[in-house]
Amino acid sequence: MTADHAERVDAATAEMTASIDSHTIGKSIARARALSVTAPSRHELLEIEELLREHIASLLLAVQATADKRWGVGIERSRRMRRLKGIRTQSERGLGPGRLSAHVQINQLARDCQWLLSLHTGDAP
Repeated sequence: MTADHAERVDAATAEMTASIDSHTIGKSIARARALSVTAPSRHELLEIEELLREHIASLLLAVQATADKRWGVGIERSRRMRRLKGIRTQSERGLGPGRLSAHVQINQLARDCQWLLSLHTGDAP
């Protein structure tokens, strides 16, 4: 990779990272968690699922774009890359036919979104 190409990649990564609204994502996570103590309609569940999936997609791009610089090589990098792959796979699943499966999926998406947000903001261990 040339220095010019590396600079363009760094600039694109910085732009993508700047476009992520951590406050809005945090509010979406809180909203998803609040649904576990209510009886939301199917429409509400679908709405929050779509919102979390959009946040996850943007966070995945940002985290993966900086993965090499953050994690280098080794076991920790491998573990985190597997987790990213699992999050991508999970986010592609639907809510499922029943209320319980919908709640389980929403809770998983909220946890994954929180983990990605923590990585993105630098709060992750």
